[in-house]
Amino acid sequence: MAEQLNIILVPHTHWDREWYLTFQQFRARLVHTIDKLLDILDRDSNFTYFMLDGQTIVLDDYLEVQPEQEERLKKYTRAGRINVGPWFIQPDEFLVSGESLIRNLQVGLQRATEFGEPMRIGYVPDCFGHIAQLPQILQGFGIDNAVFWRGVGAEARKSEFLWAAPDGTRVLVIHLADALGYSNARMMPLAPDEFVSRVKLLTAQILPKATTDTLLFMNGSDHLEPQDGLPEAIAAANPLLAHISPEQEKMLAEFGQVQQNGDIKHFDGINVRIGTLPQYVETVRSQNGKHEGRKEEGGKEGAQEDLQVLTGEMRSGQFSHLLPSVLSSRMWIKQQNAATEHLLEHWLEPLTAWAWKLGATYPAGLVRMAWKYLLQNHPHDSICGCSIDQVHRENAVRFAQSQQIAESVITQAMQGVAEMVDTRAPIQATHTQHKPIPIVVFNPAPGPRTEIVQAVISYAGTLRSAVITDEQGQHVPFTTVNRWRQELGSAQLPRETVAAAVMLMSADAPGEFIRMAENTAATMLGKPEGSYEILRVHIDTQQPNVANIEVLIAPRGIATGRDHELLAAEQQILALLQREDIHMLNISAIDQARETIDFVANEVPAYGLKTFWVYPRGIKEETSTTAASALSGEQQRIENEWYRVEASAEDGTLTITDKHTGAIFTGLNRFVDGGDTGDLYNYCPPAQDVLVSEPLEPPKIELVSTGPVRAVLRVSGRWLLPSAVSADRTERSSRTTACQIVSDISLTPGVRRVDIHTSFDNKAKDHRLRAVFPVPYRVEDVAAEGTFEVRTRPVAAERPADVADWSEEPVNTFPQKRFVDISNGTTGLGVLNRGLPEYEILQDGPGVAPGQMAVALTLIFLYGPLSLFLM
Repeated sequence: MAEQLNIILVPHTHWDREWYLTFQQFRARLVHTIDKLLDILDRDSNFTYFMLDGQTIVLDDYLEVQPEQEERLKKYTRAGRINVGPWFIQPDEFLVSGESLIRNLQVGLQRATEFGEPMRIGYVPDCFGHIAQLPQILQGFGIDNAVFWRGVGAEARKSEFLWAAPDGTRVLVIHLADALGYSNARMMPLAPDEFVSRVKLLTAQILPKATTDTLLFMNGSDHLEPQDGLPEAIAAANPLLAHISPEQEKMLAEFGQVQQNGDIKHFDGINVRIGTLPQYVETVRSQNGKHEGRKEEGGKEGAQEDLQVLTGEMRSGQFSHLLPSVLSSRMWIKQQNAATEHLLEHWLEPLTAWAWKLGATYPAGLVRMAWKYLLQNHPHDSICGCSIDQVHRENAVRFAQSQQIAESVITQAMQGVAEMVDTRAPIQATHTQHKPIPIVVFNPAPGPRTEIVQAVISYAGTLRSAVITDEQGQHVPFTTVNRWRQELGSAQLPRETVAAAVMLMSADAPGEFIRMAENTAATMLGKPEGSYEILRVHIDTQQPNVANIEVLIAPRGIATGRDHELLAAEQQILALLQREDIHMLNISAIDQARETIDFVANEVPAYGLKTFWVYPRGIKEETSTTAASALSGEQQRIENEWYRVEASAEDGTLTITDKHTGAIFTGLNRFVDGGDTGDLYNYCPPAQDVLVSEPLEPPKIELVSTGPVRAVLRVSGRWLLPSAVSADRTERSSRTTACQIVSDISLTPGVRRVDIHTSFDNKAKDHRLRAVFPVPYRVEDVAAEGTFEVRTRPVAAERPADVADWSEEPVNTFPQKRFVDISNGTTGLGVLNRGLPEYEILQDGPGVAPGQMAVALTLIFLYGPLSLFLM
């Protein structure tokens, strides 16, 4: 039976906040776009709806420039004519943490609520693929649907389907299945005949995959303004679309059969109306059954078998590009992002919550601001590193601002928490007046940890005789990293002036001059009288007519000076004031000495605190014990109680022996460098590539340290790399340049992990450098950390028979968070990282012997242009 086909046309703009222009340059266009939108809505009541890209940051960006337009804007958002939210920014999903996605939605929905009812649509139109846990994240905010373009392949039979997260939580997906995705109805022709032709063409393209009698047209694209005159064009076209001729109906049917190889519905008329994504989602839901998000017992969804159910990641490039090399473009951005997310999620949030629980004021505004600066770097063109250089220079500033806020708040919170901890030392050092100095260590991890901690100790003397103990009195290994002192202030004063002041204040009695000097120093530092004390005074009169007086001061109670030494110095200064040959006093106030130390904090409880004590002069009544060091080393070898690590004299690769299981891994941390002729979006090796996998000469191997805190091997080598690719970009240049690679390999007592810190002095262009870690077995799949899951993937992407027809052929590089684990069920190797989100499993190549596989971790990807497509 013939029916009417309905089309919901959604006017919108997709707003990349920064990309091939900077944020401020795009903001100038945004202001013009929203001004024009408000003018259209003022005069055209038939222009019923417009969508502001599902992100609320555009509201703030606009109102910072046009604050006088706030009520006018809210008039239309509260009336539902402008749809806003649910996101704060349109994020990349794979390169940010799950908590960042949650905060993004939280901030976005809170802001959208101030403008009316938020648009509860999981709108992520242009993300470069989608994480498997997105359905569960969306449902956590009451959003039971997702609308997107990229990542879906032929596994989706229709443009509407159900998508299940790993726990079974489902959302209804509206796949923007047309080749143009969220832009399929951009810039509709306003002439009636042309409008009708465009509608019929679009209908023929998307009807075959539809599950309802309603289609979705997306009238907008990147940075496009609202299309003035659209309601009139629709009104003029609808009478022409009301009846489809048999010939046109046959054309639609034939096109559908070609595209879908199956039957499609027949319609005798088409009606177009301006609408919204919520309206379209509700139409699809009403025609395909009831709510999809609820689970039955056992975790299964309620019955709605007329829609296909898909699971897992959406990372197919069959119908739209995924642009996979954004995982490694501008790797410094990924590293900065990982560091900032870690700072906010694992330090700022728990410590401020603890401090608040203990009575401190919660710094909500500062926490919110730190998150906002970070989230502003999470749009895909920003975090993916695929924008112009100036954009990413501004990203660096935002990362720094977020970190500065977080570190300041963390310091305050940690001080507040530490003040509530009982820091009385378990052992009293009765042989000295130097009190034990407590160090409170916080562990943000969900399990107990033994790690190296760095602390700065303020102390008047040296820590050469110091010991550190834990709560049980066990000695803890430590080493001094740095020692320095700071001049707080200095003054040049005539001798007569000082002498007169002493006489006026009657400060010539024993100890009075010292007390006067202490109060003067405290006042200079903005502290109350009595809060600082002098620990030591050094007097030098070798310079003619000048006395140089250096005064070491410290907050009262931290350390104690020797009274007899101070009284002697006081008498010496009073005597100087009577000497006519002394004309000038150069007085400098020196802060107490500070030492940076590293020590091993053992077994700090999960999400908990543990106190350690520094005894500056040791413990005379030795009641504590010192464990034998587990660290040892030779010229090319280090080991602890878990591992033995040896560096090859020929190429610097590592052999690691697990001392408990006997497993041996060889050839680890091999550097392999290949050419690149692609752009910021896609790595593309030249047709005639040259892989460099050996250093120019045998590397230098140094035993840097054998303890007590860490054992360190340093492997330094020069690598002769092609300086660029050839002018025709078909091969690597014959010109070469030597690049230094230095790896510090370290072991810590009690820690079951080998740490590698690599620095690379890059002097070449157009290349990709990876660290390769082979294993002596082969596997079918590996496990990598994803967003709120461990994702198991095949070692290589499937390549169907029709792959040559895909928009983008699959690649074998995949995303990860902090680790990839390659295990055969008996033996495994975990390669952990900080901010290196791209890996590949190699089945052959340099360093991969027959019967082996290897994890290749991308370290640096040196690109050519922003986009070859835009050139």
